[in-house]
Amino acid sequence: MKRIKTGGIEYLSAYMMITIIGMVMLFSYSAREIRHYQSLARDSIDSACLSAALIDLNEYSKGRFIYISDCNKSFDVFLDTLRSNMNLNDDYTPSGKSIYDRVVVYDYIVYNIAEDTLTSCSYTTGEPVYRSEKYDGDETTPDGTPIVSATIYADIGMNVKTLFGIERYVHVRTSVDVVNN
Repeated sequence: MKRIKTGGIEYLSAYMMITIIGMVMLFSYSAREIRHYQSLARDSIDSACLSAALIDLNEYSKGRFIYISDCNKSFDVFLDTLRSNMNLNDDYTPSGKSIYDRVVVYDYIVYNIAEDTLTSCSYTTGEPVYRSEKYDGDETTPDGTPIVSATIYADIGMNVKTLFGIERYVHVRTSVDVVNN
């Protein structure tokens, strides 16, 4: 008697299910890894913004306004801290083996409020651009954070590589305000 071969479809189905489950697990691990790298970049940019909040104590003693008067020095401190936090060279490329590529600073803005005037100093194009307008109390930074005091906004981006060679662009924006308590 001739024996009939059985189970071919079941083996193929099981192999396909195992393959699909494996691919989903790799994709979810990669997505989780990218979120982790984005969180590290956010921590770096937050601390760089906080270190750049160089308050003018003379202005504070006069009118009790928190004011960042030297935008150029603030921007330089921000860049130095960002390079230090992310272990970057002078051209904003990572030193040594790293998970990310060249870091690009897209925007850096310092907002100051004095009485009823909102002044801003922006480094979008490289050279500082100063602007002044009436402060209504409902102005926000580009990421939607309300401006209630001296505020620093920064926007950076970089390519991130995961363990499995997947490369993705990570864009991080943050606002840090210095409040008067």
